[in-house]
Amino acid sequence: MLRIRSPWAAAASMMAATLVVSCTASHPQAGTPSPVASALPSPTEVSSSSPPSPPAPPKQRMERSLPVALEEAAAATAGGKLYVIGGFDAAGNSLRTVWVFDGKSWAAGPRLPLGLDHTSATELGGHVYVAGGHSFGRDIASVFRLDGASWKSVSSMHHARGGHALLAAMGRLYVIGGNTAAGNVAPAEVYNPQTGLWRDFSLMPVPRNHVSGFVFGSDVCAAGGRFPITARVDCYDTRISRWVRLPNLPMTTSGAGAATLPDGTTLVLGGEDAQESRMVTQVAWLNGPKAWRTVGSMLLPRHGFELAVFEGRAWACGGGYSPGLYPVATCTSAS
Repeated sequence: MLRIRSPWAAAASMMAATLVVSCTASHPQAGTPSPVASALPSPTEVSSSSPPSPPAPPKQRMERSLPVALEEAAAATAGGKLYVIGGFDAAGNSLRTVWVFDGKSWAAGPRLPLGLDHTSATELGGHVYVAGGHSFGRDIASVFRLDGASWKSVSSMHHARGGHALLAAMGRLYVIGGNTAAGNVAPAEVYNPQTGLWRDFSLMPVPRNHVSGFVFGSDVCAAGGRFPITARVDCYDTRISRWVRLPNLPMTTSGAGAATLPDGTTLVLGGEDAQESRMVTQVAWLNGPKAWRTVGSMLLPRHGFELAVFEGRAWACGGGYSPGLYPVATCTSAS
């Protein structure tokens, strides 16, 4: 069993500091610029004589902590509640626990049918779905839907995977990225809730795991990831049925959180390098297809969490405060 040192000594000074981080200059895009589909949203037009103003840094704050420390959990919102699902505990056990936040307090929700870590969750049609993951080292293709007070099995994916992104768009569920013990999973899959069937729809341009998933307009996107460690952002445009690229993130990262806020702004927070030797503290901001900007550091840098938008803010609950297995119960939010 791992001996876990408390994160609070290391984070105390950060919690005492102001919760509004300072805006920094944007980094240039790494590598060769990639084409962006014309179907992506156009940035706000700005007069050539008036350079665009840098975005205001997101307002970050501490939120009510989870009842327990965990990392590599999934997160989603539905019915006005925030769900944190599965994950690892400090001993590396795959968890069946589901924690539900109603805006005031956390409560235990319906337990998963099996322990899952590196799983992913999203909301579709008022239901929370959880797909794939690892269970005590076993690769999982199972998919569950929360129906009232219990989880219902729905059709399994064609490919087991963990460290992937499950995203809802255009009335469908999309799964991108992830890996098994044999390596990265290249096929991306889509689920039609009307037929209850999954199908492979394309190969991911650069297969990788520990990706950060978000929805950008009608596109489902995977940012960062490892093997290879990358700053690449690949999006599948569901309207034209092809892959497009957004600009690279300012820094390479894996195991970060990503979410798109109600105003259309996408945030990517935190993560670590592929060797699990260095934390990534960046807060990356995108509000159009031209470039990401670095707009500060994560309030309490972590990896191994999913961002979920709750009450208009992107919530990061749990995660590891140091590379490897160092879970925390901390929740922070940004908007």
